[in-house]
Amino acid sequence: MELYIVNVPFDENNNSKVRPALVVEIKGKYITIFKITNQYINKSKNIKQAYYPIIDWIIAGLKQASYVDTHRTYNIRKTAIFKKQPIGKLTSTDVLGLYHFIQKNHSFKK
Repeated sequence: MELYIVNVPFDENNNSKVRPALVVEIKGKYITIFKITNQYINKSKNIKQAYYPIIDWIIAGLKQASYVDTHRTYNIRKTAIFKKQPIGKLTSTDVLGLYHFIQKNHSFKK
């Protein structure tokens, strides 16, 4: 649950953006992340439902109020993430809050 600055691809094209990202899983040569955003106000109701508000964003090392975008994960090469130090990590309050948020807002089909 550490936060790193990562080059994250956009969903709709081949471009990317350097932004904070939350590491949620390490598997082989890849790291699974959620992107972090501070863009919320102008988003649609559907998109907002996928954004977990980070309560302790200052403690987590972020510069402004931010959200974990849970609509999808991204797999990034481990070498692209771990060559720098983390900027911070989620507090236990936010780890638990994010877990409950995902359980409540995402229906996982088997």
